[in-house]
Amino acid sequence: MTILTAAVVLGVLIFVHELGHFLVAKRSGVGVLKFSLGFGPKLIGIKRGETEYLLSAFPLGGYVKMIGEDPGDESAEAVDPKRSFSRKGVGTRARIILAGPAANLLLPVAIFWGIFTFAGQPYFLPIVGTPEKDSPAAQAGLAAGDEVKALDGRPIARWEEIKAAVQASSGRALRLTLVRSGQTVEMSVTPRAMKTRDVFGQEIEAWDLGLHPLLSTRIGQVLPGQVAQQAGLQIRDRIVALDGTPVAEWEQLAKAIHASPGRAVRLTVERGGQRFDVTVTPQPTKQRTATGEEEIGLIGIGPAPESQYRRLNPLAALTAGLKNTVDLSVLIVQGFVKLVEGKISPKTIGGPILIGQMAGEVAQRGPVELLSFTALLSINLAILNLLPIPILDGGHLMFSLIEWFRGKPVSLRKREIAQQVGLVLLVGLMIFAFYNDISRLVGWP
Repeated sequence: MTILTAAVVLGVLIFVHELGHFLVAKRSGVGVLKFSLGFGPKLIGIKRGETEYLLSAFPLGGYVKMIGEDPGDESAEAVDPKRSFSRKGVGTRARIILAGPAANLLLPVAIFWGIFTFAGQPYFLPIVGTPEKDSPAAQAGLAAGDEVKALDGRPIARWEEIKAAVQASSGRALRLTLVRSGQTVEMSVTPRAMKTRDVFGQEIEAWDLGLHPLLSTRIGQVLPGQVAQQAGLQIRDRIVALDGTPVAEWEQLAKAIHASPGRAVRLTVERGGQRFDVTVTPQPTKQRTATGEEEIGLIGIGPAPESQYRRLNPLAALTAGLKNTVDLSVLIVQGFVKLVEGKISPKTIGGPILIGQMAGEVAQRGPVELLSFTALLSINLAILNLLPIPILDGGHLMFSLIEWFRGKPVSLRKREIAQQVGLVLLVGLMIFAFYNDISRLVGWP
């Protein structure tokens, strides 16, 4: 199922990308000779009109072969200005080149629109978990299970509204209206400025109350090759005790595991109405903190999403889908930049094996999770293809822009050399990604 899921996801992304090139090329009057999913030897082929539609042996990509695409082609069709790609104006060629990445950016908009319209937009209820020790929330008297109903008199329905209000407070005291055991409670709490880390592990300063939403101890993620998977833990398992001590929320469980690097702990697991014990030894792991570096224990699990879902009308869903796509695109671009700057380890780069593992994992969580993962991969594919590397769409676009500035194309010889360099870079990146994937599987450092 993992292999099948990965093949379907990658196949959809490749098809959408090549379909973008194909449709804009056809609309621009350029002849298309081949539309292929995959590279290499043909497995299946059907010809309709001038175009042969192919399924090829190697599934890690695809291509659209257009008339006149090869700069060295001097055949009658290739020099026909009405049908040849290379004889079209710079603007037309740029549109055809951009159509593939653009299709991959439109796909997540459509996916998020469908999710938000029919399944709903996910959000956390404003119910708090156990506050961090000595945090403003703990000092103010907040407790696990408190439900925030209003903040400074403004009604609160989602956890994200609390986070936004805290960041916008600039340290100003906030008045919370809570419901606790059926009683309404009012209290004031002042956010603290503290150093934390963003999604890239970079240190930033933010306002904080020491609060997080209440999460149960149900497992939503089991990382491949890690301690939990080796011990037989599965998605949807619920951990009810650690070393005989009951655990009711994820933060409590995580802290206990973090505090046990290299020491065996006994987990009581609930699965299908049955309970059993599993012994695991958290892997000692160095973690950077605001005050330095500390060693914590990890077993490779993550919490199950306990989001609520709110259906949006089609127009609101489209707006939210566009925002989600833009936000993720910005985040991915920032990730690429930080990778080049050396601020993110190159070991984070993954290849088809990692994609396959993740696809199989999210498929177990349901169709919404799988669709969201597909949207994220589609954005990654679009941005990767826009990098100015010869052989990628971004490289072809770069040559078109140079031609537009110079008023004449780059010489054939220079383009051939650039394509060879681009091919070496791309193959090198793929080999490195495969190496990282295999390292994760076998546990290489």
